[in-house]
Amino acid sequence: MILSSFTLMAFLLLIAFNASPVGVLAIGILVVLVMTMQFIVYGTHQFAAFALGAGAISMANVFNRFRGITSE
Repeated sequence: MILSSFTLMAFLLLIAFNASPVGVLAIGILVVLVMTMQFIVYGTHQFAAFALGAGAISMANVFNRFRGITSE
């Protein structure tokens, strides 16, 4: 099934490239740029979520320690 899918995709790509090579290359470059931007946005989101999550945990520890000092 995978081989069939790749073969069909290659066939359609060759037919489209034969009809309009500049259009196929332009759309291909556009697709690659959009896919790369998805990874950049996802990576930035994951980094920010991790940084904020770690910051929230450390702030909670600070407040708990402060509460422990004041209750003694």
